[in-house]
Amino acid sequence: MSAVHDAVIVGAGPAGSSAAFYLARRGFDVLLLDKSRFPRDKTCGDGLTPRALAVLRDMGILDDLLRVGCRVSGIDMFAPRGHELTVPVPSAPGSAEYLLIVPRLILDDAIRRRALAGGAAFQEQVDVVSVEREGDGVVVRGDQLGRPVAFRARLAIVATGASLGLLRTMGIVEREPRMMLAARAYFEGMAGLSDRIQCHFDGVPLPGYGWIFPISPTAANVGTGVIPVGLAGRLRRIPPRRIFDSFIQTPLLQRILGSAQRVGPVKGYPIRIDFHQARTFADRVLLVGEAAGLANPLTGEGIDYALESGQIAAEHVSAMLASGDLSPARLAGYDRQLRQRFQRLFVMSSRLRGLYFNPPLLNRLVKAARRHAGLRSMIGNVTVGNNGLDQGLSLGTLFQVAFTP
Repeated sequence: MSAVHDAVIVGAGPAGSSAAFYLARRGFDVLLLDKSRFPRDKTCGDGLTPRALAVLRDMGILDDLLRVGCRVSGIDMFAPRGHELTVPVPSAPGSAEYLLIVPRLILDDAIRRRALAGGAAFQEQVDVVSVEREGDGVVVRGDQLGRPVAFRARLAIVATGASLGLLRTMGIVEREPRMMLAARAYFEGMAGLSDRIQCHFDGVPLPGYGWIFPISPTAANVGTGVIPVGLAGRLRRIPPRRIFDSFIQTPLLQRILGSAQRVGPVKGYPIRIDFHQARTFADRVLLVGEAAGLANPLTGEGIDYALESGQIAAEHVSAMLASGDLSPARLAGYDRQLRQRFQRLFVMSSRLRGLYFNPPLLNRLVKAARRHAGLRSMIGNVTVGNNGLDQGLSLGTLFQVAFTP
């Protein structure tokens, strides 16, 4: 434990690896740790929004991912009563006009390898159990293949996703945060897949939805995500696997799946969606990605926020290390940057979820959007996590939804 790194990053998913890349590119000594052996799978919907693609382009790996991913140009929505709507992926200045579906087995390893090519060091199969302040830095302790290990650094970045064990040990999380409960599986041999993703609000409990995200012309990631809300929802949580099984048994999904075969198991997973109430830093520690609650409270999408928060953390840590000021006040500046970037989007997304995620309004919204281009644009922006969600709560929008025949 003689070496003192500038930063030790716990977790080599998109958030941790993007932070490692941007820090190492600035010449800092970065050690990236992960409990798994890479490449490894990660249970997810596998969707990359234009926001995510912008960071991947900046990292220099988007062209490689385009060769292995499935490019998507639109979104098919199915309301609870079966009303259908197709909207294009919204465009924004300087951003892609498409989504990209890339299995996490491929995506995470590509980002990790890019971080290593940029100068970061990596150790796998390290199960970190504590991050403690010691002297003028931190000590990261864990277990590597049955052997205790420890690493010293000036500060640590925690990118452990929705796994709360380490954050509880550190005293950062004291009670259960709000989670979306999801399940997904891969299917092959599907017919009729298009260059659009599907979002189904029929056949799943609300607030929640089911999805079909194509990964090839004949294969797709199929899943469901539901948010237990209120006391009743928390007391009678339906297992994600049961929700998934009910969804794929609906008549529409049976027609879509046809004779397709499931490949691999159905995997359930939580998605942490409480950023607007979450802690994002501690003494000499920053949290990035889903460890900071950065997954969209409407859609569960988190890869874009993971990549962006890793980039923000690297910029902030670079400035702190360069100045030698790692004080609590400077660490709090990272939280302010995240709030400036994401707080309003998360608050508005939560309000939109509370308003629209019920059968009567979803049915009316989809019907009205078939006649109003502005509503279609709003739905596209909500789906990909763009800013400007105020439109969904405006009196004009509510009037259109309520009174469009």
